[in-house]
Amino acid sequence: MGPHKKSMAAVKRLLIPFLAIGVVLGVGYKGFGWENNFKSESISNFLNLASTAPVPHPETWQVFENYLAFLGTHNLAGMRSLSHQISPACSDPSREAECFALMDNVYEISRSLEPSDFKYLEEDDRQAIMHTDGPIVAILFFTKEADGALKILGLSFCRESGEGTSPCVEKNPSLRDLDNNGWWDSVESLFYDN
Repeated sequence: MGPHKKSMAAVKRLLIPFLAIGVVLGVGYKGFGWENNFKSESISNFLNLASTAPVPHPETWQVFENYLAFLGTHNLAGMRSLSHQISPACSDPSREAECFALMDNVYEISRSLEPSDFKYLEEDDRQAIMHTDGPIVAILFFTKEADGALKILGLSFCRESGEGTSPCVEKNPSLRDLDNNGWWDSVESLFYDN
């Protein structure tokens, strides 16, 4: 492969995630929490995550990997089986093309994530949050069924600003659920019916 083709391949690898992010941000895909938490100037730093370390939380990561596989193949039944909620576009058969575009965009952004970077898992019997170190924190949100089965709720990116600011992920259990309804506030903020 010549130098021109190599540089074009590198540009394509970077351009596809940026285009996908632009489309997702443009449609305001609430289920992945990007409309409030994601800063586009930070994405280049985040997408360069790479590690060969072991997966810290293999069972939780496997649910996310299965979900990504369903997104990548437009398997709506599979996606529904692992989702806490479905976007309006994917709930309406007449909007299938829009649904597939959303699936493609989320897949393109998410497939760059490395399981070994998700070192932390906060969980209880109702929900789980798996997240990375900062300064750009990637956060995977899950809900749990009565039998403990995990369902994907969303993906969010957060920039940690430093000392004295709210953390991207609340680690103090007494501060996670301020309205005491059993759902952590960060999880509950992603529900469509809010």
